[in-house]
Amino acid sequence: MYMVRKILSFILCSLFFVLLLVSSSYAVSVYPNPWIPDSNRKDNDGKSIHGTLAEGISFTGLSSNGGTIYIYNATGELVRKVKWTLGNSAANWDGRNERHEYVASGVYIWVVKDGGTKSGKIVIIR
Repeated sequence: MYMVRKILSFILCSLFFVLLLVSSSYAVSVYPNPWIPDSNRKDNDGKSIHGTLAEGISFTGLSSNGGTIYIYNATGELVRKVKWTLGNSAANWDGRNERHEYVASGVYIWVVKDGGTKSGKIVIIR
């Protein structure tokens, strides 16, 4: 019975996020994905490949009109809202929930709303 509820929950969450997808004229990039903060893996320039706690997760290619990024966990619960202001086309999420606690490892859904809607997934591995 537990497994059936988990499967139904996953299906309902998937449908919810598919319904949120609306085309718009910009492409949002999320880096790094997966986010493995402070994993000590470096590229040739010495920069962390999977990110750091200090840098967080970068969202680029956002509309310069400002807006909000909504972060949801795999069960569809809102984890965090990240706002960016007029004139900016990037924002960062520090990997924390609304209570400023680091979120657990898992798959998270991000939804950008700024007149249009874009969404995608990010993986966090701790």
